[in-house]
Amino acid sequence: MPAVTSVRPDGVGVITLDSPPVNSLGSDLVTSFMQEFPKLVEDPKVKAIVVTGKGALFCGGAEITEFAVMVAMGAEKFKETNPVAHLSKMMDLIDASPKTVVAALNGPALGGGAEVSLACHYRVAAPKSSVGFPEVNLGLLPGAQGTQRLPRVAPLPTAMTMILQGKPLNAEAARKNGIVDVVAKGDVLEEAAEFALSHPPAPISKREVPKTNRFMVAAGALESGLNTAVKAAPLMIAPRSIIKCFEAACSKKSFREGVQVELEEFSKLVFSVESAALRHLFLSERLAQKVPGVNEKPAPLKKIGILGAGLMGGGIAMCFVQKGVPVVLKDAKQEWLDGGMKKIVSLWEGQLKKGRLSKEKFKQYMSLLKPTLDYGDFKDVDMVIEAVPEIMDLKKQVFLDIEKSTKPDAFICTNTSGLNIDDIAAVLKDPSRVMGTHFFSPANVMQLLENIRTAKSSNRTLSTGMAMAKLISKKVVMVGNCDGFVGNRMLAPYAGEAKMLVEEGATIEQIDKAAQTFGMAMGPMALGDLVGLELFWKQRQAANDMKKQTKTYYGPYELTDWLCEQGRYGLKTPDPKIKANGRGVFIHRGREKFVDPEVVAKLEEIRKTKGVTARPVSDEEIVERLFFPLINEGFKILEEGYVARSSDVDIVYIYGYGFPPSKGGPMFFAENYVGFKKILEKLKIYGAQAKERFTKNPHYLPIDYFEPSKLLEACVAKEGTKVFPGQTLIDVVLKDFRKQSPGPGPFSKL
Repeated sequence: MPAVTSVRPDGVGVITLDSPPVNSLGSDLVTSFMQEFPKLVEDPKVKAIVVTGKGALFCGGAEITEFAVMVAMGAEKFKETNPVAHLSKMMDLIDASPKTVVAALNGPALGGGAEVSLACHYRVAAPKSSVGFPEVNLGLLPGAQGTQRLPRVAPLPTAMTMILQGKPLNAEAARKNGIVDVVAKGDVLEEAAEFALSHPPAPISKREVPKTNRFMVAAGALESGLNTAVKAAPLMIAPRSIIKCFEAACSKKSFREGVQVELEEFSKLVFSVESAALRHLFLSERLAQKVPGVNEKPAPLKKIGILGAGLMGGGIAMCFVQKGVPVVLKDAKQEWLDGGMKKIVSLWEGQLKKGRLSKEKFKQYMSLLKPTLDYGDFKDVDMVIEAVPEIMDLKKQVFLDIEKSTKPDAFICTNTSGLNIDDIAAVLKDPSRVMGTHFFSPANVMQLLENIRTAKSSNRTLSTGMAMAKLISKKVVMVGNCDGFVGNRMLAPYAGEAKMLVEEGATIEQIDKAAQTFGMAMGPMALGDLVGLELFWKQRQAANDMKKQTKTYYGPYELTDWLCEQGRYGLKTPDPKIKANGRGVFIHRGREKFVDPEVVAKLEEIRKTKGVTARPVSDEEIVERLFFPLINEGFKILEEGYVARSSDVDIVYIYGYGFPPSKGGPMFFAENYVGFKKILEKLKIYGAQAKERFTKNPHYLPIDYFEPSKLLEACVAKEGTKVFPGQTLIDVVLKDFRKQSPGPGPFSKL
């Protein structure tokens, strides 16, 4: 059973939460607990009770998969059979025990798990345990009395940080803040049992909120906490509901009245589209790990080779070293290798100076990193990741060099952002050991990793690639080998329309502000300066075709080409003459930036040359033209079979491109915020305008990214169809679509 009871010889009854893998509070565990706990209370042999968890966790909180079922009930039905109220009754049951109840925190107590611990009369924690309330990250609040119990034991600033920002406390910090009573020195269960036998019942529900907390509320602490939370995540709605719950806890309301406020606010949030988006994201991360058709056991990765010590290669090397994996870092020239090592060491030294890294850890990192110019040092590595410049001939040559110097079963990965990996792999005797690993820069910071399966990648290669991502704590998605993969392919129409809108009359500042108001981490024009404006300029130069367009880049090119000709690529090109640490579309000075006046003048010149009169452009049009073709490209990637499911696209865009989590990703946003019909209608309108532009004005290049996806059209036809809780309509339609019209991508055939 999920709740297992036993009685110790000393008369302490132990009830163990046993629901692998994280002892989550699903309906089975809650029901079982409520059946078993009273037996311990009623057993005359039992003098006191200890609640603990099996394995490495005390309790990971509510079972998130059940929330979709809650919402599917509908708001009225939810009120009648509120499963959260059932969980609250479990807390009341513990709280009301006439026998002392102690929580033995054998590991992390998170969310509902932290609430279970606070329902107990006391808490004894293992040194490596922690207490946290991550619900805000799901657009929710602690719904089982947590907002009412925590302010009764902890200082208000601590309670606000924990619940408003989702920041956990380790055992010792929890003790200092009154949340934990004792940090165990030995066996946590033994010490909890001893504590239970020597202390009387002391339910938190009977305690008054400390006067200091009430005084801080009167002094405006809640408003200050809310402002901090909103500034950090302006689109989140949960912080406002959390503040209402804190207000109730610190007011003259009774504990029971405060619990009622909490329940009402929780109910509002659980039915919000923002919470649905964040829960979708949480579950999508789990789902992305499961690659259809890839079930083979991964190979162990005990040593890694990195080829290329530049910004990308160095960042990738840091990812492995920081997880305790030895790395051989190779480059072709000593000065390049020295430069790469200097950058890595300076980053670690910076952490050392700020106290984020101990001297011991620093020494350990340095001992795990071996710089070399010799391919022979790759002889015993289990995987090589090359991160050399994006030149096809160079990639092929280094692959041949790697093949000569590595074990026959060593995996060879390329960190290309857009080259055809099948072409690179074809030079090897055994291309089955090749896959793409598209890291995002800086690799030691950015969370996303796109793993790319080639036509001949073996299942062992793919499974090892997924395990590698987990090893270095990346959010990983397996994608097919298409132009630009998922992220950069979808970014191309977004960037193209940003440039087009500027030429039509929108200001650069207006475009970036509209994108940021939508929730993006930065606007498209600032992103161009960050990444480097020269990338596609150089690719078109190499192709000897400055009008070339691909799935990864579109015109208009006049403004960015002019900037590149001036040597102004963005942040990477300082201009000492004007005291700028970077110059492109913007002049960058420190953390400040402003649009270069010469860019504004050049835009006027470009409009004049093209015969374009600037017009006012609304923010609504900017958002639609930036995001609707991006979403449309996501539909095309799905219909062609280059990604397994719609949520994988969402993961890529949230963790790789700064899409707002509260909107759930581009595909979730399309289905739940906008609606397929509106997107289709707008694509047709903007597509007709674009066609008129490039057919009548020879200065403009033809584009096809407004041409509606067939999958999108199929979704419009099915819009309104009911799907099972936890499913998306896109994926339901996609399943039938692939049966009828399988695309060229690998996921169409699975």
